[in-house]
Amino acid sequence: MRVLIVSANTLPASPAGPAYIAGAALQAGHEVAVFECLFAQDLETELTVMLADFCPDVVGISIRLVNGKVVTNVRDPWSIERFDMRPLVRQITDNVRDMLPGAAIVLGGPGFNYFGADWLDYLGLDYGIRGEGEYSFPLFLEKLARAEAVNEVPGCIYRHNGGFRDVPREYRDDLDATAFPAYQLFDLAQYEERGISPGISSKRGCALGCTFCPYATIEGTRYRVKSPARVVDEIEHIFNVRPPRMVNFCDNSFNIPVRHGRAICQEIIARDKDLRWGTGALKPINVTPEFVQLMQDSGCQYVGLSVESASPAMLQNMHRGYRVQQVRHALDALYASDLPFGVSLMLGAPGETPDTIAETFDVIDSYPLPPSGVWVTVGINLWSEHQQILNDARQAGQLTDDRQLFEGVDYLSPALPEAYVRDLVNELAARDGYTVQVNKAHGSHT
Repeated sequence: MRVLIVSANTLPASPAGPAYIAGAALQAGHEVAVFECLFAQDLETELTVMLADFCPDVVGISIRLVNGKVVTNVRDPWSIERFDMRPLVRQITDNVRDMLPGAAIVLGGPGFNYFGADWLDYLGLDYGIRGEGEYSFPLFLEKLARAEAVNEVPGCIYRHNGGFRDVPREYRDDLDATAFPAYQLFDLAQYEERGISPGISSKRGCALGCTFCPYATIEGTRYRVKSPARVVDEIEHIFNVRPPRMVNFCDNSFNIPVRHGRAICQEIIARDKDLRWGTGALKPINVTPEFVQLMQDSGCQYVGLSVESASPAMLQNMHRGYRVQQVRHALDALYASDLPFGVSLMLGAPGETPDTIAETFDVIDSYPLPPSGVWVTVGINLWSEHQQILNDARQAGQLTDDRQLFEGVDYLSPALPEAYVRDLVNELAARDGYTVQVNKAHGSHT
């Protein structure tokens, strides 16, 4: 079958998800092409040409996000622009239906995972896949080609009798059996021009259970990992396609389990090749000078340390799984090295007060500015029914109807006065090396 994978993303991010799904379809023996919305100058015209030339039997649309905010001017903390991906995806699906009414359209991707029924209802479509698409999508293609029932595919959601039904996801353990990401189908040169590194995934699952994050409920709390040899094979594959500035690990925690992160570094070193990599998700857990040196020796070019808070009460409230002392140990280890790193902070979760924010900056300000700066997010984006924080948002009157999640809504601790937040944001934005994204500036009702 001819399969077109549409990366319905216009943000500067790696197309890792679409690349893995394209790879899975290729491995299953299908003819595959990709369409990258990020680079489209005239989306309708360019997609129409692609559809006419390739004439796919199946169009898989990977949705990264539903909506969110972006900072349009890093020097102005209030230059926040809300984006909504739904009209773009509607334009894509309308175009496909107009051009190829017989083609099967399948939705997927992280943005679809959390709002499957909402997306199908919004677009008037019948079918999508959530969860581990590397397994489910090829199975869907196989069943479709054989004219078998596709409504038994693990993780699928489909229209039925005026509503929607979903089939439970299946967690797979043998991640080494998945296909390599098909980056050979993507224009990596254009991504590099925009400073975007190709991403890879080395594991599934998360045991931390942070209150603002749904990953543990989506991927499970048990870590399922690729072997270090397989991970490095993927990195080599990408370098063979087109050597990038570096490959980015897009796991939610590179160093958990730490033995897995350590083994990946050791495998890279054993290959004795110039394989450069980075990660934006290093947790302050078991970050020792020895581990940092191991990362550097294996070609690590950058890490983002996900601190989020350095208040004892807030770390406990957010279920972060580490203590302030571990934050300090991680910072000590990174500052003792010459590895470029940045720090991320998330302010405004339930229980946040001016005092807890002061505790966080007592720690952060006791160190020099990180080489790659500090990213501060004020306010928590509510984007899934699986976030524990929703109960606090409902109690605070900031989420009055769960249908708001598909429209876009944010939370901020009611204990943070609006005047205080504005002064804090302005003060942080005035600091060299700080970028501030304001999701919500006051904790009153929406």
